[in-house]
Amino acid sequence: MENNYDFKKFTFISGGVALITIALLAIVMSLSEWKMMSRGGSNSASITVSGEGEITAAPDIATVNFTIRESAKTVPEAQKLAESKMIKALASLSTLGIDKKDTKTVSYTVNPKYESQPSYCANGYCPAGKTTITGYEISESVQVKVRKIEKAGDVLGALGAINITEISGPEFTVDDINKVNADAKVKAIADARVKAKATANALGVSLGAIIQYSEDNGGYYPVAYGLGGGAMKSQAMDSVSVPTGESVIKAHVSVTYSVN
Repeated sequence: MENNYDFKKFTFISGGVALITIALLAIVMSLSEWKMMSRGGSNSASITVSGEGEITAAPDIATVNFTIRESAKTVPEAQKLAESKMIKALASLSTLGIDKKDTKTVSYTVNPKYESQPSYCANGYCPAGKTTITGYEISESVQVKVRKIEKAGDVLGALGAINITEISGPEFTVDDINKVNADAKVKAIADARVKAKATANALGVSLGAIIQYSEDNGGYYPVAYGLGGGAMKSQAMDSVSVPTGESVIKAHVSVTYSVN
């Protein structure tokens, strides 16, 4: 009898523990489902829209690139010629108010110049032609940042006046591009919300929280008119006409809203 009583007691306790465990699991599962619904789970209804923002900004900086290229019999002679012309270029830029920190060398190369001697064939035998070094070429490329863009034409004219024949630019850009991108993004998000509200009204629901967001930098589109890239013919002139135009900055976003 005592053993039977102990068995029933054990069975009763085990059954009670099992019921309590099942109840706790049910509560946990219910909480999980509730959290998923409150966070916009995969089964909840949602609206996804895209938005676009566009900012048109006047450029406030211009970039000009130029290359000085000189040749001579020896490297020191070529360097001396290039340095002489560079001193004149920097002096002209300084006269125009270009700060030294806005002028930097982006490349400096020294290359030998070769000349091949012709070979003469005899009795069907053609020896290899002889190649000799006839001199050296110095090439130095410089980038100039013009913060007063109205002087971009003066920079081009000054460089051409000292017989620099390789000039490219100007490229007109917006210096604080991050701020312009942020403004375009704000407009894109506002555009997306307007579209989402219109869709929600048409469906007879109301917008809830944002459950997903992504963005794409739409790009920077300079609408500028200058000389473009390429060599500039040497000619003495005080300035070059370079209309600056405008720049268009775009942003694209995708926003998913839960609906109530």
